[in-house]
Order: sequence, then structure tokens, then C-alpha cells
Amino acid sequence: MRGRDIAIIVVVVVLVILVLGLASAMGPGMMGYYGYPFGYGNYWWFVVMGVAMFIFWVLVIGGIVYLIVEAFRRGGPTREIKPSPTPLDILRERYARGEITREQYEQMRRDLQE
Repeated sequence: MRGRDIAIIVVVVVLVILVLGLASAMGPGMMGYYGYPFGYGNYWWFVVMGVAMFIFWVLVIGGIVYLIVEAFRRGGPTREIKPSPTPLDILRERYARGEITREQYEQMRRDLQE
């Protein structure tokens, strides 16, 4: 599995936990059972919310760390500096493109190597 697939699975699981927790915590009426918020004796909801909050912060902090590590792994926003072509490289390119004849290439190469 790729990292993107794992992230999607984690998000779906967290959303399912939150939806199921909200559905069970509401109970009948606005105040839940017996007038207690989230229902009488239904305190496991706070455990679910604690776990969900922990997972949320782990994902946020993990995402930030991942972005920083990837930025440094790729060398950051800098770009590679290519070395300047030498005069002999330029001469070879001109000969390859057909701008000069073989005799001109040989003469210029000898001149450059002296």
C-alpha cells in the first residue's frame, strides 16, 4: 500500500468512529437519557473522542514532519546548477548539428587543444 492509500483508510476509519459515536451519544431527545448530556452511563463517548483527538493530532503533526522531511530529502527549493559547456563541447555540438565541416572541426579542435 502506498502512503496515500493508508491516509485515506485512516481518514475513513476516524470518520466512521466519529459518526457512530455521535449517533449513539445523542440518544432520545436533545439531552440524552434521563437529562444527562450524552446519555446516562454513556461515558465511553469521552474515550472515543479522546482517541479521535489523539489520532487527529498524530496525523497533523505527522503530516507536518512528513512535508519537512520530503522538502529536505529533495534538496529543498534549490535547483541544480549545471556546469558551463567547455569550448570543445560547443565545437562538438556545432559539428553534430552540421554547422561546420569536418575540416573546420579538426582545425578548430587542434587550435583549442594547443
